[in-house]
Amino acid sequence: MRSGSEAPGDRYRRFVADTMAARIPLIIRNAEDGQDDNAVRQLKALAKSVEADGPMVIDLGGWTLPGWEDMPARVNGRRPSQAPFFDFEFWMYYRILSAVRFAQSRIDPFRAIKHRDLDRHLAWADQALPKTATLADGLRLSLAANAHDLSQIARPVATHEVGLSKLDFDPTGLRRLNIICDNFGAEFVADLILAVVAAEAGIDVVLHVKQLPMFVSDTTSDDVTIVLDRLGARSDFGQRLSAAIRVGSIGFGSHPFWSAPQFFDKLPLDELKPGVGTLTVLKGDLNFRRAVGDVSVAAETPFQALAILPSAPMLSLRSIKSYCVAGMDEWPASVPKDKFPMDGTIVAVQQIPVREAAIVGAESSSERAPLLRRVRQWLRR
Repeated sequence: MRSGSEAPGDRYRRFVADTMAARIPLIIRNAEDGQDDNAVRQLKALAKSVEADGPMVIDLGGWTLPGWEDMPARVNGRRPSQAPFFDFEFWMYYRILSAVRFAQSRIDPFRAIKHRDLDRHLAWADQALPKTATLADGLRLSLAANAHDLSQIARPVATHEVGLSKLDFDPTGLRRLNIICDNFGAEFVADLILAVVAAEAGIDVVLHVKQLPMFVSDTTSDDVTIVLDRLGARSDFGQRLSAAIRVGSIGFGSHPFWSAPQFFDKLPLDELKPGVGTLTVLKGDLNFRRAVGDVSVAAETPFQALAILPSAPMLSLRSIKSYCVAGMDEWPASVPKDKFPMDGTIVAVQQIPVREAAIVGAESSSERAPLLRRVRQWLRR
């Protein structure tokens, strides 16, 4: 390795150090907004513990969501500096939700900041939808909307796009589009525009969202309900979206797996119904990390060289905001691979392949109670 270059492990440590110093304290502090005194005390105690690199503890008593069972063994007794950053993140958000008593109140501690500009985003949808004529147009819009999330300290000052040619494919024969969603706000509205365009082209669309409000910006099933309640009666976007939902061309899934600290080799395949005619679009940086085992390797490392791959093929749309990158068959000429920016400067489209023997994971929520009951109630009004 030439002098002055940055090894993948150094890149990981640089990201973690910067995140722990700036982003994590801000995330915990923002969660205090609107909380009662007891919740604020617990959040301040959490912030002090993280700052002091104190031992992590997680107690899953009363926790009913599957996929978390091995978390105590992964984190209990370890310090943030000793644990994989992936495990620390999920532990921290679990502690935030516990502090605000989310299981009892169902109040999203990040809702105010997520919904701050929702009306503006919905108004923008009426302007953007008529300009989005094809599936490729919708995919580009969805990709562009992943440029930033609410947990970022600063936005990128430049943009380098790679892999855009992968969006120009023949959609003939496509029968199902899965969108594994990421950020709420402008990005989720862009995902809904993509869904409308695809549904009107005869493709069934399922948008997969989280049950838990984690990672500040993530779209939840409650967020979906709020969006549908907020749509104006005279909105062309709202009318076209609701029409597609009514006939079943657009649906929503909220399997517990999407909120669980697990990699995508344990995907709930019944949720995605992969196979000929199915396209699964993977949105965002954390979802990419979950798809490839949260690795820190050289950018050009082939996907097939990784220990973990998803159990269904995916088209990844993201702006790179972390150390995790692999399978890059092209790279912006002006950006060094050995110390690349992790602030969303690089916007990438990648096709993540599947292993030959896919691992069937969690139980499908299709066998459970109907999803998003309030969405159906909204449609019956």
